[in-house]
Amino acid sequence: MHPFVRGAAVVLSLAAHTGRAQEPGRPPTAELSRTAQAAGTSPRLVGVVSATRSLDVLPQIEGRLEQLKVRLGDRVEAGQVLAQLDARTHQLELTARQARLKAAEAEHSRFVILLEQARQLLVREQRIREHSAAEALEKAEHGVALASADVDLAKARLVEAQAQVSLALESLEYTRIRAPFTGVVSEEYLQPGMMTGASIPIVRLVGEERLLRFAIPESLVSSVRGGQAVQVRIDGAAPLQGVVERLSPELDATSRHLKAEARLTIPPELRGRLPIGAIVPVELGSSSAHASGKRP
Repeated sequence: MHPFVRGAAVVLSLAAHTGRAQEPGRPPTAELSRTAQAAGTSPRLVGVVSATRSLDVLPQIEGRLEQLKVRLGDRVEAGQVLAQLDARTHQLELTARQARLKAAEAEHSRFVILLEQARQLLVREQRIREHSAAEALEKAEHGVALASADVDLAKARLVEAQAQVSLALESLEYTRIRAPFTGVVSEEYLQPGMMTGASIPIVRLVGEERLLRFAIPESLVSSVRGGQAVQVRIDGAAPLQGVVERLSPELDATSRHLKAEARLTIPPELRGRLPIGAIVPVELGSSSAHASGKRP
């Protein structure tokens, strides 16, 4: 299940579960929110921490995993090599195609020289045509035409050989599995010596930016806007700040809650204390400062 969908399911499940302990049709979060509002405090909800980006990293070709260059918890940069597949076959194929390219280049050069010789012969025959037979001139013209055709054919073979080398280089590059974005390794699926392919992931990578997914009770929906501030509290640290970015256009039919997403600002030193999937208390800031905001 996609982490965003899983996060939303957890939040709505928590809301629905708690709701069964209250009066039917009245979610408890709504009661807590009314109590908080009456006391002059911010409404408190429950949220799940998610990554803005997450991906199972798969190779584009089949092969044996030769080397895993990262471990669980390692931070990687976009483009960094995460793993290396066995490249011997691809390297041999590249060497063979490079040899064919050199042969095609030599053949093309040879036919260019022959064409130039044929043209020079034709020029000589044209200069002495008054003293030479018409057959000799016709033969020279025919020689130029044939040499020109040979050059065109050699050029086509040269272009094909160049394309084959490019494909071999691309195939060789596919044996180096690179990080598609900057993030942290959250899972190792394979170890060196194991086979992999287009449907077999090697590692899982999650981005460094965090989203907070939470559910808003029906009674508070009208007071929440895009751009509104939220806070997340964790033990022994100052509250983490966030901003509401997305709101669902429909209420969950069971819990009567609205799904929302906020982008969190987390200092690097606190990232390890707020793992993906963590369930955290969420405080909504005042919506008055964001009255101009619009719900998506």
